[in-house]
Amino acid sequence: MLQKIRKLFEQIGRGEDVEVREETDARMISAALLAEIATADHKVDESEHAALVHLLQEHYQLDADTAQAMIERALKQRNEATSLYEFTQTVNDNFSDQEKYQLIKQMWQVAFADGEIDAFEEHLIRRVSELVYLPHGLFTRARAEARGDN
Repeated sequence: MLQKIRKLFEQIGRGEDVEVREETDARMISAALLAEIATADHKVDESEHAALVHLLQEHYQLDADTAQAMIERALKQRNEATSLYEFTQTVNDNFSDQEKYQLIKQMWQVAFADGEIDAFEEHLIRRVSELVYLPHGLFTRARAEARGDN
């Protein structure tokens, strides 16, 4: 998955369909990281899957079929990932601070969807948060908001 995303950004660097691909890339980056959270505990239950689809629909104004297709592609291709660092570097290069915060919050929302936070889920979210340079205060705020502790 990360290799595919990296290829998309290389195409952007060459000026190929920059405006069209930029939006698609942001969606696939989000889908890939959210899928990683959903699979971190080695199972994707119905509530996590529903949260994945809902978050992509809501955040990117997608129809259910498009969101579902993105999630399915991200889940099928997740084994192609080579490095979390390379992926988060792409996030750092292309996401605003607000978008990074929103992504971490969405990752928490997927993790909370099944009613329990697995240690692997928390570790992965913490690691992504660190790699995208999200301050710890915003990390904990995103967790609280995702949990509903507003």
